[in-house]
Amino acid sequence: PVAGRAPTQPLCPQPLIKMACMSATASVARVAPVAGRAPASRRAASVRSAAVGRTGTQAAVGEAATDLNAVTVADTKQTFVDSYPFPIPSIWSVALQELLVTQHFVRYSTKYSYSKLSSLGFVSVYDQLFEGFPSDDEKAKIFECFVTALAEDPVKVRADAEELAAFAQAAGGVDAIVANPMFASMKELNEAKKFAYSRYDAIGLFRMLELASATDPAALEKMATSSGLQLKKVNGDLGLYKALLSKLASSKELMKEILEREQRKQKERDAAKAAKAAAKAAEASA
Repeated sequence: PVAGRAPTQPLCPQPLIKMACMSATASVARVAPVAGRAPASRRAASVRSAAVGRTGTQAAVGEAATDLNAVTVADTKQTFVDSYPFPIPSIWSVALQELLVTQHFVRYSTKYSYSKLSSLGFVSVYDQLFEGFPSDDEKAKIFECFVTALAEDPVKVRADAEELAAFAQAAGGVDAIVANPMFASMKELNEAKKFAYSRYDAIGLFRMLELASATDPAALEKMATSSGLQLKKVNGDLGLYKALLSKLASSKELMKEILEREQRKQKERDAAKAAKAAAKAAEASA
């Protein structure tokens, strides 16, 4: 919570897990504040209500967003903290904050359009990022609060990702995938310079190819061309994505080793304490 600010009622109930954590409020930055603006909660709520009003019957590519000054990075982060004001273990919190900030700039670009492909990419990243999280219920609540903080509908994002994943799996090849009208719509927006690209689009492409068992470079190039995306940028973002997963895996392994070491030390302490108590009892009875 922000100093000097009245406590707010969280949207998500208090989690039961307690671990070494990092506050979600860390490194709150503000971008281009505008004098006389409405409070952050009101601005974010107005954008969220417009986003939630979109239904699943819409096209894969949706409406454009307001400009960047409508909602700042600080507003987005504060919205997330207000809805989920509980500690998150630092191994997940650091990456989560980075994803929230980078996606904020995409979400509030004047070129932004909602994309099922981006939703698939984000859901893929989120699910892999939170693999091994101590609580499945809290993982789902954090997802809901994260997506809502970006003025999108978490139910729609998850549903669209699952729909696109099922389509890719049934397609069985890149030719059937690129026949989806979504790619023609994306290409049209790109050619008109009205498409706000994000790394989730690149990850969404790769995930579709994975599901279709067509991960060769030529297939990726064909999908990038069909959607109007630059192959070099797509490959670059996929490289960053794989590096993030590798770093996360190393951090989880280190955390596991630390936990196991602490458990061994605790067992040794307990054994020593029990032996000392037994010796003391034996002396007393002698």
